[in-house]
Amino acid sequence: MLEKEIKILEINREEIVEKLEKLGAEKTFEGFIHDIYYDFPDDAPKNKMEANGRMFRLRQKGEEHIYTIKNKRKEIKKQEGVVAKDEHETAISNIESFAKVLEKYGMEKTREKKKHRISYKLEDMEFDFDVYENIPEFLEIEGPDGDTIQSWVQKLELQDHEQMLGGSRKIFKHYWVPYLIID
Repeated sequence: MLEKEIKILEINREEIVEKLEKLGAEKTFEGFIHDIYYDFPDDAPKNKMEANGRMFRLRQKGEEHIYTIKNKRKEIKKQEGVVAKDEHETAISNIESFAKVLEKYGMEKTREKKKHRISYKLEDMEFDFDVYENIPEFLEIEGPDGDTIQSWVQKLELQDHEQMLGGSRKIFKHYWVPYLIID
């Protein structure tokens, strides 16, 4: 699946949720998410996923366990003004066992993070309210293209809020919060 999104910083969730619910949005998730990222060691630079615009993540989302592979699509970011990634997700039954398989084949943990998320869905749009420790709450809007996403920014009256293109690492850097790296 091709994921296209932007982040809206320092939002008032209650006001936005009220607008979304009036428009018919339904809550699809509320809970904690724990992400652990894996990559190949630095002694194999040509194999490093991150250096090649890719990412491998194990996620616990509530009671669900998922592994995800993402691949950045820079050309879409330039054309549409959104972060775009090919994203492939698959549910797994045992995250610890899966992690051991990754490590057996040479991957290692590179970083991890935890957040609280509340998600809403409306038509072909997803709205995720995320809170990390020491970072103001922000909204991630995901949709089919940059124009549709920006039309929702207008509908929700968020055009005066700062928008960010990038992943969580960029959010942490923006707020001068150390990104948890596993040693």
